[in-house]
Amino acid sequence: MLDIGIFAPHGTDHERNIAFCQDTDVRHIILPSRPLAKENGIPDPNSLKAVAQTYSNNGVTLASLTPPRINLETLADDEIRTTELNQILGIIESMGVARIPYLHLYLNNKDAYPADPDEQNRYWDLLMDVYRQLTQTGERVGVQISTHHYHAAGRPLWNYDTMAQLFETVNSPANGVTFCQGKSELAGDPLAETISKFSDRIFMVHIRDIATRVADPIPPEVQERLSGMGYLEVAFGTGECDMAGTIRALKQIGYNGQLYPEHFPSIAGDRAAGLAWCIGYIRALDATIDP
Repeated sequence: MLDIGIFAPHGTDHERNIAFCQDTDVRHIILPSRPLAKENGIPDPNSLKAVAQTYSNNGVTLASLTPPRINLETLADDEIRTTELNQILGIIESMGVARIPYLHLYLNNKDAYPADPDEQNRYWDLLMDVYRQLTQTGERVGVQISTHHYHAAGRPLWNYDTMAQLFETVNSPANGVTFCQGKSELAGDPLAETISKFSDRIFMVHIRDIATRVADPIPPEVQERLSGMGYLEVAFGTGECDMAGTIRALKQIGYNGQLYPEHFPSIAGDRAAGLAWCIGYIRALDATIDP
């Protein structure tokens, strides 16, 4: 069966996170880097190693850190870009000491690319230089860069084609994708086909379900969220993502990483309860799917 990992349900309350993992038989966890960091935004390598060891001693692997997002709007500012890049490079260095295998990377690309094609090319070249430095450091210290793309056109990395261009330009074994069902669905990329095309570039997987169409009538606050985002986060199996097809495709490519539940409803206001439900859903679905 496929393995399941989680985003820490209790932040940096490591004792509660470990208890949750043990009670749900989950063996991999992701933590945010910021609460673990010093004033410069970089975790002390020995302190980070101790945190990873605490989890390991209790049967849980600290599989990834999520660093601050790369701000696309500041790429063209040499000073800001250098400062942000050096912070992430320092995080990768500390992760290497702590033997944390994946950097769970987002771009802050809610704002669209510049309209000018020449400016777009300039931003792309700057971003590719950032990725060259990230992957070079990652290769050296044993950390893989797993990028979670956005879903809207007009961003540098938003679908399969733009991610494939990234991998072609920066062809490093440390350069891969966090395959997200929801974002790929919203980008118009067929899930099973896209998994097959990404293949061994998939380092991490986000399991989620989304709805872009709902039956009327719906409460005004739900309509407001749907209008604002263009989609709703819904309970697994009730939306538009091909949940079974995703699991089958991952098995067909021999994926051996983790499935991370993401953006799921709470149960009676309890997000950890919602996460536990998602873990059960994934395991039940996994058990019914043959490659």
